[in-house]
Amino acid sequence: MRNLLPTPASVPFSSGQDVVVTDFGLRAQSRLSPYVMGFFGIGLPVFVWSAQLGLSTWLLACYLILFVINWTAFMVVKGQAETRQAIEPADAGERRTLARARLWRQGLGGAIWAVSLMVISLSAATAGPGAEMFLMVCAGAAVGIIFFSAPVLLHLLILGPVAIAGPILALQLLHEGPQLSQLMTGGLVLALAMAVILNRHMREHYLLQNRQEEIAAEREAARAATYEVKEARMALMETLQREVQTSLKGLEQHLAQGLTHLSRAPVPRQCVEAALTQVAHLQSILITTVDNDGAAAGQIEVAAEPLDADLLCQKVLAQHAHLAQGKELSFTYNGQALPEHGAAIGDAHRVEQVLTHLVSNALLYTQQGRVEIKLMPVENFLRLEVVDSGPGLSEDELDQAFQPHSRIQRTSSGHSGAGLGLSLSRSLAELMGGRIGGLSTLDVGSKFWLDLPFDKSAPPPARPDEVLDEVEATSDHSLRVLLLSNDSLRAAQLRDSLERMGHKCLTSTSRERALALARKAPVDACLISTGAFENLDEPESRMKLETFLDSLRATQTAANLNILALVPAGDQVDDLQAMGVRPLLLPQNRESLARALAAV
Repeated sequence: MRNLLPTPASVPFSSGQDVVVTDFGLRAQSRLSPYVMGFFGIGLPVFVWSAQLGLSTWLLACYLILFVINWTAFMVVKGQAETRQAIEPADAGERRTLARARLWRQGLGGAIWAVSLMVISLSAATAGPGAEMFLMVCAGAAVGIIFFSAPVLLHLLILGPVAIAGPILALQLLHEGPQLSQLMTGGLVLALAMAVILNRHMREHYLLQNRQEEIAAEREAARAATYEVKEARMALMETLQREVQTSLKGLEQHLAQGLTHLSRAPVPRQCVEAALTQVAHLQSILITTVDNDGAAAGQIEVAAEPLDADLLCQKVLAQHAHLAQGKELSFTYNGQALPEHGAAIGDAHRVEQVLTHLVSNALLYTQQGRVEIKLMPVENFLRLEVVDSGPGLSEDELDQAFQPHSRIQRTSSGHSGAGLGLSLSRSLAELMGGRIGGLSTLDVGSKFWLDLPFDKSAPPPARPDEVLDEVEATSDHSLRVLLLSNDSLRAAQLRDSLERMGHKCLTSTSRERALALARKAPVDACLISTGAFENLDEPESRMKLETFLDSLRATQTAANLNILALVPAGDQVDDLQAMGVRPLLLPQNRESLARALAAV
C-alpha cells in the first residue's frame, strides 16, 4: 500500500495504475451517492432520538445546525466533483490533473462529515454517562464513513481514522464502561481493517475493468479502422471498375471495328475474335470481384420480392443455349415440380446472377452428356438446381470450391477465372435469406442448388408481354437448317454436327435442289459450304448468285432467313456481306457455328 499513500510531491500518484485505480474509485464513490443519502435519511431520526436520551436541548440544536451547514457544503463539493468527472480528458496528463482535482474535492466532502463526527463525539463526552447510547450511534456513523470511503484508499486511510477517533476518545473520556469502550474500539478498528482488505479487492477489480475497457476501445478502433479500410478498398475497387470497364469497352469497340477490316485475313480475324472473347471474360471477372468485395463488406443490398422462378430459369436457359449447342450437350429445363400457388422471395437480378454462375460452371466443365435446370420445393424453400454429368468433385474439392479465390486444379486447368463465383453466390444467397449447396461424385457429375424462401400465399409477379415474347422466341432452340454442299464428306460432317446440336437438317448438293426443298418446307437458316464462290467481280456471276439468294429468300416469306456461308481464306467476304450473307471463315469450330445459328 506504500505506493498509494500521498507523497510529498504535488501529484499524489506514483504510477499509471494509481491514476486508473483512483479514477475508478472516485467513480465508485459517486455511484454510492444515493446510498449516502439513504444512510443519512435513516440515521438522522436515530441520531435525534439517541441525543434526546442524554444530551441537552441546546446541544442537540447545535448539532442540527451543524448538520444543515455540513449537508449544504457537502452538496456543493459533490456537485463540483461530478462536474469534473463529466469532463473527458484529452490525454494522460489531463486525466492525471482531473483525477487529482476530483480526489481532493470528494475527499473534502468526506472530511466535512468525518471532522464533524469527531467534534460531535468529543462534545457529547462532556454530557455525562447518559451519552453512551449517543456515542454508540456516532460509532455506527463512523462505520458508514469507513464504508463510503473504501473505494479510494487515500480517503480511507485519512478519513477512516479521523471518523473512529471521535467515538473512541469520547468513550475513554467518560471513564464509564471500560468493556464497552474496548468492544467499540475493537469493532471500529476491525471495520477499518476489513475496509482496507475490501479496497485491495476493489483495486484488482478496477484494473481488470480498465483492461476490459481498453480492449473494448482497441476492438472498436480496430473495427473502425477495418471499416475505413473496407470503405477505401470498395471506393478504389469501384473506381478501378469504372476505369477498367471504360477501357475494356473502348478496347472492345476498337477490336470490333478492326474485325470489319480483316475479312480477307482469316488468321488475324480469328485472333481478334479471341481477343473479344477475352475482353468479355475480363469484364465478367471484374464484376464478380467487385460484387464479392461488396458482399464481404456488407455493402450489397438485395430486395425481398416475389419472383417468377420459372421465367428466370427459362431466361438463363435461353442465354446459354448456344454454349450447350457448341459442345453438343443436352441442355434442358424441368419445372414440373413448381408449386401452383405461391412464389419464391428474393432479388430477381441476384438470383439470375447466381443461377447464371451455376449454369456457366456446369457447361464449362461438362464435356459430354447433359446439363439440366430443375425447380422443386424443399421444406420451406424453392430449390433451383443445376445438374451436370461433368468430372465431379471429391468432398474436399467441393468444400474448396466455395472458398474465395480457390480453384480446383484438377478440373480448372486450362480455364481462367478468379475463383469467386461460388463464394459470391453463397454470400448473395445468405443476404436473400436462402442457402446454397452442392453434391458431387467423381467421374459421375455434380449438382448445385440455390434454395430461396418460399411464401405459399405470395402471388408471382405478372409477366410483361415483351418478356413472354422473348422467352417464347428463344425457348425452342431446334432450328430447321438447309445445308447446301457439293462435298459429300463435308456435308456428312456438317449434318452430324447440326443434328448433335438439336437442329433438323435438309441436305442438297445444288442450288436448284436447295430451292426445291425450301419451297416444300419452312427453314430457319441456310448453310452454304460449296468451297470458293464464282468470281463475283464479274457482273454475270454476281447477278446469278443474287438471283439464287433472292429466290431462296422468296420461299420463306414468313421468316427472316439467316444465310451462312463457309468460305476458305476469307475469299469474297465483302461481296457476300453486301448480299446479306454471313460469312464464316474456315477453319471454323463448333462454337462459332452455334453462335452464328443462334443469331437467327
